[in-house]
Amino acid sequence: MAYAPVLLGLTTALCWGTSDYLSRRQSEKVGHYNTVVYMHLTTLLMLLLLLPFLTPTVSLVPAAVLILVVVGVLNFFAFIYLYRAFHRGIVSVVAPIAYTYPAVTTVLSVLLLGVFLPPVRGIALASIIVGVVLLSTRFSDLRGRRDRALPNMTTGVGAAVAASFLFGLAYVGVGYVTPMVGYVVPVVFLRGIGTIAGFLVAPVLHETVRPSRESFSKVVMAMGVLEAIGFLSFNYGLSLGVQTLPVVAALSGMGGAVASSYALFFLRERLEANQIIGLGLSIIGVFVLLYIGG
Repeated sequence: MAYAPVLLGLTTALCWGTSDYLSRRQSEKVGHYNTVVYMHLTTLLMLLLLLPFLTPTVSLVPAAVLILVVVGVLNFFAFIYLYRAFHRGIVSVVAPIAYTYPAVTTVLSVLLLGVFLPPVRGIALASIIVGVVLLSTRFSDLRGRRDRALPNMTTGVGAAVAASFLFGLAYVGVGYVTPMVGYVVPVVFLRGIGTIAGFLVAPVLHETVRPSRESFSKVVMAMGVLEAIGFLSFNYGLSLGVQTLPVVAALSGMGGAVASSYALFFLRERLEANQIIGLGLSIIGVFVLLYIGG
């Protein structure tokens, strides 16, 4: 198998995982909704600045535009649910659920897009997805909450499930459109639609999106840059053909492992047994995709 989809998926994981780690800090300051809206806006501005260098090929047809609009709305609400889960829930509970979106994408791409998965590649993808779930889980956090009320454990779980499903569905739409319109246009569309939706829906949800210094903080700017690079990498992988969708999506899900790694580094925590197993499964899955699962 060509190295390009694997390397692009890993680049996406690094960028998105770093952005997800930063999102909790920003959400604590201005709220998860404000964070999502201004992350979309800064990503959009970054993409517009890069357009002259990316030289996108614009060949839109009405069907592609409609799909991108729908996917843009789905992707925006997926981020709302994701950041809500991270902000309100226990990370060790909600992260493994949210990062199962590659499984949703893989199943839907096979059912809806007719993607064929050779057995070896399917096993490798399953290994990566299971590895990401294990890496994102810290059972010590869960044991430490045994004596607390049950609602504390379930807070954010519903949002994480919704995020996983919406991301999975959105990326199937992106995977379908990208080979037709190129890798740049869908990213600009999704961030543009997300930004518009964020400002329009805010009054309905009684959310505050008034511009402020905190809304355009250095953290949000960094998130915008990372999201732009990550999404461009993701879509460039998809532009190589719809068959690459499960591979790129599964590897992008390793962003959960990236986010967990930052927590381990800054909090000086040790990997737990299940996280070591998860790391091993993820590495084995990537190795198989690179050298065996052609």
